[in-house]
Amino acid sequence: MLNQTIHPAQMWMTVQEPRVSSYVPNSYLLLLSALDNGWLIEEVELLPSWDQHGFIYLVTLYLNTSTHSQQIILPKNPLVDKLLAEYLVESPVPQTSV
Repeated sequence: MLNQTIHPAQMWMTVQEPRVSSYVPNSYLLLLSALDNGWLIEEVELLPSWDQHGFIYLVTLYLNTSTHSQQIILPKNPLVDKLLAEYLVESPVPQTSV
């Protein structure tokens, strides 16, 4: 199998090759490219951002065939929300006692 002969770092470099520009964020296209090339989503965190968008996603990806992982930062927007909804682990809301 081809994935077994290529090192994870080389596979990550391949994923980052230039993409066609479009209305979606470049990091979104990078994520789609990584998923198409066999990377899997390990964890998704919603973090506060200091820019005008308010929040960002920190997505950790990994390869099944190694322990190598990569992280991608994505802006929070409806397109990204829809893709990452099933992976996002919501932190439990603390219950207040009355």
